Amino acid sequence: MSHRIFNFSAGPAMLPTEVLEKSAAALLDYKGKGFGIAECSHRGKEFDGVVDEAIARAKQLVGLGDTHDVLFLQGGATQLFTLIPMNYDGNGADYLVGGEWSKKAVSFGKEAGKTNVVASSETSNFDHSPKPNEWKMTEGADYFHVCSNETVHGHRLAVWPTHPNLIVDASSEFLSRPHPVSQCAMVYGGAQKNLGPAGVVLVYVRKDLHARQKKVMSKLWSFKDQAENKSMINTPPTFGIYILLETFRWLEAQGGLAALEKRNTAKAGLLYAAIDNSNGFYKGTVSVKDQRSHMNVTYRLPSEELTEEFIKTAAKNGMVALKGYRTVGGIRASIYNAMPVEGAQALANFMKDYASKKS
Repeated sequence: MSHRIFNFSAGPAMLPTEVLEKSAAALLDYKGKGFGIAECSHRGKEFDGVVDEAIARAKQLVGLGDTHDVLFLQGGATQLFTLIPMNYDGNGADYLVGGEWSKKAVSFGKEAGKTNVVASSETSNFDHSPKPNEWKMTEGADYFHVCSNETVHGHRLAVWPTHPNLIVDASSEFLSRPHPVSQCAMVYGGAQKNLGPAGVVLVYVRKDLHARQKKVMSKLWSFKDQAENKSMINTPPTFGIYILLETFRWLEAQGGLAALEKRNTAKAGLLYAAIDNSNGFYKGTVSVKDQRSHMNVTYRLPSEELTEEFIKTAAKNGMVALKGYRTVGGIRASIYNAMPVEGAQALANFMKDYASKKS
């Protein structure tokens, strides 16, 4: 394409141009075979090769050996909120609640198991994640569930907790920095924020969990059975998985997750500097600065009128999808892996210019 604007959508979000171009070519004609990748059987050798390579690259990116299975599921992270307790919660599970998505995980978890909220920041409108000295853990809990990056409220767990059965919803920061997946029981996330199109959930699940799994009503809802069938008990979202594979290739070509972390840190730094140096015109919504998200930068302007004008003017200048989450308002700039540094710089420059004119 001759022109691509800067899309700050929180998800579905922008994808790397190279990934889109290669996926588009494969959609029309896969490796010169005369048919597209979305037109071949999920039982055929062509797609089997896609899945095998995607599993291998997903492990390689986070430095995993044979300790975990890689799954490509459907239903979004929201469906996983129910499947996880359905599979593993027998004695009760601990949950850290720091925002909209971890709160939702608890509400869905209650449908299938026993939940204990170890700490919550809801009374302060989720302006931070509760710190470890506030957590009231349950002895013998089946697992400890956290959301590592709260997309709506703009904060993250800069360091993931240590727990023998840690389960992490990493949706909005997945593969944006090195993750200690080898130390986790499960890490999962919807692809549509940082990895690919809506419709695919990437899951790393530690193999020793399979022996602990409860009996579930269907193999479709069983992590163990899905692992044994390479996520193909039924027809998987084949084209979405192919785009994931192209994204994994792209991530490696960028230098891997350590290189991506440096780039993402630089992008976030540009926007937070624009906030902090605005003499109060912009106010960040996160009260603990070292928890500020490097994926979702959230802030407010002095009034709703200025906020609406800011969003409309930014769009005219090629920067779209900056409106905050519907229940929170304000501004949210999502700067996932695919957002180039130039996009963050353009927004930072626009913020400075807008504040100087309106202050």
